[in-house]
Amino acid sequence: MNSKAFAIFVGVIMVLSAFASFVMMGGNQNEAVVVPSGNDSLQTFGVQGRLVEWDFEGLKDVLQMSPESTVMAYWINLNASQNLTDAGAAALPQSLGMSYGSQLYSTKIEKLANVHFNGTWTEFHLIKPYPLGYNGLVIPYQDYMMIPAGTDYVTVLGKPALFGTQDSVRQVIDVITGGPSAEGFTLIDDGQADLQVAALGSGGASMPLSGGYKEFYLSANAAKSRDQGFSLTARYLQPQASVSSKLGEIAAKDNLSYSTKGSVVEISGLVARENLKNVLTALLGP
Repeated sequence: MNSKAFAIFVGVIMVLSAFASFVMMGGNQNEAVVVPSGNDSLQTFGVQGRLVEWDFEGLKDVLQMSPESTVMAYWINLNASQNLTDAGAAALPQSLGMSYGSQLYSTKIEKLANVHFNGTWTEFHLIKPYPLGYNGLVIPYQDYMMIPAGTDYVTVLGKPALFGTQDSVRQVIDVITGGPSAEGFTLIDDGQADLQVAALGSGGASMPLSGGYKEFYLSANAAKSRDQGFSLTARYLQPQASVSSKLGEIAAKDNLSYSTKGSVVEISGLVARENLKNVLTALLGP
């Protein structure tokens, strides 16, 4: 997402807020709605049409909802640590959910993901279901109801909610309804993490470290004791010599271990709270 999109969003955020107020007040609460079955009580959403119902516990779940052309994605638990949230907001690609989360919904965004594909993007927002009465214009697609959010964006409710342009959200819905999902991501492990970031070097110069590798994966966890900082691991498959050199510099500067196993270079270790922003910025920047 570029600065122009952010400037447009700032201009329509007041429209979005007014729209949200209308949604919360309007509509016939007795209208028939389609709700998913199961243990997750999403029936408090009062919107007609299908709701997204997908696991959202980490980056693997996100990539299963993402188009096969995906070149970068991240997932963050916004409840894990305010320090991690602040560092992520500074170092990660821009996210409307992280910047304007309190204005997008009537409940807090608890977990967020951002995915880049086909020159566009979509965000995934995990929020607590809230009553929604709506009897106005929506944009139906594959039995999902895309609710206009301002003039440029739409929202599809569920677990998680989808947020983005009409075109990008349609591409995600295509995957959710059975289309091919993201491929080429092999470094992601099964461990739980509060922050996960993955990228393919094929995405080009807009990727972390300008895409100088075949694949990249980073995970960070808040330590049980907040004073202990964050446990961080970053892996690079087939990194270019310039990337390997920069990783060595970052590891030496921040007292992280540096290792090579086959074609994978890894740096890992404990990062102090006050250093997290700088480390993430170094690893996720150009």
